[in-house]
Amino acid sequence: MDPFKTGIQAIDETTGGIPPASNLLLLAPPFAGADRLAYHLAQPGESDYTVVISADGDALDVEDSFDLSEEERRRLWIIDCITRTMEPTATDSDRVKYVASPVDLTGMGIKFTRILEEIKAEEAAGGTGGVPRVRFCVNSLSSFLIYSKLEAIYRFFHILSARVRRMNGFAVYLLNPTAVDEKTISTLEQLMNGVIEVSADDRGDGVRSLDLRTKGGVVVRDVRYHIAGNELVVEP
Repeated sequence: MDPFKTGIQAIDETTGGIPPASNLLLLAPPFAGADRLAYHLAQPGESDYTVVISADGDALDVEDSFDLSEEERRRLWIIDCITRTMEPTATDSDRVKYVASPVDLTGMGIKFTRILEEIKAEEAAGGTGGVPRVRFCVNSLSSFLIYSKLEAIYRFFHILSARVRRMNGFAVYLLNPTAVDEKTISTLEQLMNGVIEVSADDRGDGVRSLDLRTKGGVVVRDVRYHIAGNELVVEP
């Protein structure tokens, strides 16, 4: 299976793309366009599907952030973890699944499995016969940690990250490092193949920089970007 392209030239040229079976922790402080960066990395391609688990925004917010065409939208699935806290009767649709709250990790796992089954069925119906290429995005671990203890979050995402590896997928997990302690970060890093870390400060013009490091020894430093609307713009 080919690597997953990030759409960020410095990373794709250095790494050739993110290898299948990869889980990356995205450490980004507030006001750094972190969700836009995470969604950019998880953007579905012509042959990729995307699954977003969101405890930070409802399904409509996620769909708007991806800004996909009608044709592209069929490759996006969302597990919405917050809508039912306000609208308990919200019902699942083809592309959006709801759980009771961010505490409902069991329900989340069931919906996650159901989505993977639906993706496999769509791929089979298309006659490709291949293994689906799936990108995952968790937005965000910080929010889940508000509702559940670290031990429960670790167990759940240990299972999820293992599934990502087994199906040769690519997953990005967003975490605000200013909201947790070093122990939490180091514990969650154990599940990952690498870390993308966004600088704490911009230069006063909205430009941030990010570094990528993987357990395989790949390092990409000082990739500068800013957010324009829903777009991630990488600086020359």
